[in-house]
Amino acid sequence: MKKLAIILFTVFIFSSFAWAQVSVGQDAPDFSLLYLGGGQNDRISLEDQEGKVVYIFFYGANCPHCRSNGPVTQTEIFEVFEDDTNFVALGIDTWNANTSSNNSFRNVTGITYPLLLNGRDVLVDYYGNSGAYDRSVVVGADGVLRYRGTVFVNNDFEAVQDVLEAELEKVATNSEEEGFTPSTIQLNQNYPNPFNPSTTISYSIDSPGEVSLKVYNLLGREVATLVNGTQASGNHSIVWNASNVPSGVYVYRLSSGETQISRRMMLIK
Repeated sequence: MKKLAIILFTVFIFSSFAWAQVSVGQDAPDFSLLYLGGGQNDRISLEDQEGKVVYIFFYGANCPHCRSNGPVTQTEIFEVFEDDTNFVALGIDTWNANTSSNNSFRNVTGITYPLLLNGRDVLVDYYGNSGAYDRSVVVGADGVLRYRGTVFVNNDFEAVQDVLEAELEKVATNSEEEGFTPSTIQLNQNYPNPFNPSTTISYSIDSPGEVSLKVYNLLGREVATLVNGTQASGNHSIVWNASNVPSGVYVYRLSSGETQISRRMMLIK
C-alpha cells in the first residue's frame, strides 16, 4: 500500500509539472536562447524585446509539417508586419536539433527572421508539453500572452494577423497619448537583429540639436555615419544597409548634446 501511494504521488507531481502552462492574459514566460548564426555566448531573450509586440513560431527543425508550413510565417506574418519597428518575429526550435538541421530548416522555409535554438523547455512553459510545435504565439508589448495557437500555423495565420494588428495599434495609440516629445534620450535595439543586410535603428531625443548616429566595428573603427546634423525633438528611425561590410558584431552610438548611448548588433551574411 505504501509503495502504491508513493507511485500515485509521483504520477500526480509529474502530471502537474508536465501540464503546467501559461494562459492567455498572463505574463509570458521569459526565455534566453542561443540563435542560429550567433556566437556561443550570443543570446536573444524575450526580456530584450520589452515594449515590442512579439510573434513566436514554435517549430521542430526536422518536423515535416513544420517545414511545409513554415513559409506561411514568413510571407503571411513576418513580411506583412516587418516594416513596423514595434514588431518582432522569432522562431524557436523545440526539437533541440543541431545547427545543420536548423540551417536546412531555414533554407527550406525561406524564413529570414531569427531562429532560436534548443527551445524545448520554452515550449513546455507555454503549452505544458513538448508536443505542441508548429504553433503560433503572440506576446503583447506589455509582456502579456495575447494569443496561443492550438492548430498548425497554416490554419490560423489570419487570426494571428488580427491579434498582431490589434496589439500594434495599442502601441501606436499609447505613443500618441504620451505626446510627441520624449522626456529622455533613448536608443532602441535595432530590428531585425541579427540582420542581413539591412536593419532599422530607432531612437528618441528630448530636445532639438546636433545629433550623430555612427557605427563602429569592435576595434573601434568607424564604418558608417548614419546621422550627422540638426534634428527636431521626437522619435526618429533610419535604415542601415550593411552590404559593404563583413559579418560580425558592430556597435552603434547615438550622440546628442552631452549624452552618448551605445548598443550592439550582429550582421550575419
